[in-house]
Order: sequence, then structure tokens, then C-alpha cells
Amino acid sequence: MKKSCPGCGLEFEREPGYWVGAVIINTTVIFATFLVVFGGMVLLTYPDVPWGMVLVVTALANVIIPIVFYPISKSLWSGMELSWHQLEPEEIEAAARRAG
Repeated sequence: MKKSCPGCGLEFEREPGYWVGAVIINTTVIFATFLVVFGGMVLLTYPDVPWGMVLVVTALANVIIPIVFYPISKSLWSGMELSWHQLEPEEIEAAARRAG
């Protein structure tokens, strides 16, 4: 990921630890996905649950989805955080200088 937007010059990481929110979003999504996949497979195959298949499918989901979803969670976090914490005047000036 680039340090700042090439169009407007906004620096994405506004403070140390900024991406913790994105990690929380990503973790929440993977927990929800796990519950849906695990619960759905158990409910659909009960009483003869194929535990090996459940293990493989949920393990694959828990490995692939966080990697694929992390850039999306960063975008979501940036948008949410910008709506709560507007840009400071010095951030706007620095972005204008970077944008040229």
C-alpha cells in the first residue's frame, strides 16, 4: 500500500497504530464467516456431520478470507475513521503539498 494518495496527497496512516481498527474489522469478519460456515455445515449435514470436511473447509476459510479481505478492511476503516475524526488543518496542508 502506498504511503499517501497519489491524487490528493492524503497520508493514509494518520497516527501510530492507525490500522488496528482494520485488524479488528478483519477479525470480526473472519469470526462471523467461521460461525456461518461451521454452523451451516453442521446444520446441513446433521446428524452425520463429516468432521474432516468441516475442518478442511473452515481451516481454508480462516486462512484465505483474512488475506483477501484485509485491503477491504483497510478501506472500510479509513472511511469510518475519517467520518469520526475529520482531517486536521495541518493534515490538509501537508496533503496539498504532497499532491503538488
